[in-house]
Amino acid sequence: MHHYYRLPQVSSWVVYAGIVTRSSAKMAQHTGYAVEKIIYNKNYNHRSHDSDIALMKLRTPLNFSDTIRPICLPQYDYDVPGGTQCWISGWGYTQPDVHSPDTLKEAPVPIISTKKCNSSCMYNGEITPRMLCAGYMEGKVDACQDTLLLIEDI
Repeated sequence: MHHYYRLPQVSSWVVYAGIVTRSSAKMAQHTGYAVEKIIYNKNYNHRSHDSDIALMKLRTPLNFSDTIRPICLPQYDYDVPGGTQCWISGWGYTQPDVHSPDTLKEAPVPIISTKKCNSSCMYNGEITPRMLCAGYMEGKVDACQDTLLLIEDI
């Protein structure tokens, strides 16, 4: 029997696509797309965060444009080598103790091998085969101003 931990109510979810400022989501021309259904991964573990990925079915389809496009994903069995450059984005803090910015930010970060990320001085074996590690050992840039970024279930 699977137990889901604090799963959100689908009726409260709205997806905004093609915007780069949070304030523009409140404007009339960006009403958002209602979510019809959320399909959770049956193997989700709220303690380890393993398999924390879900699919959202929208009530109406997205219209692709210059700012709304599908993403490219690697093959499911592709092992991304350490050092591979990837891009992260988010509205995370740009400086400690400063409110998160209104504009979506992006930054390049290198993948860190699972073996290195699972070492005793880092995540100590908590990285599962369904997770990726990315960032800088010396703590330069990431999506949440921590030393490393954990990208899960790509």
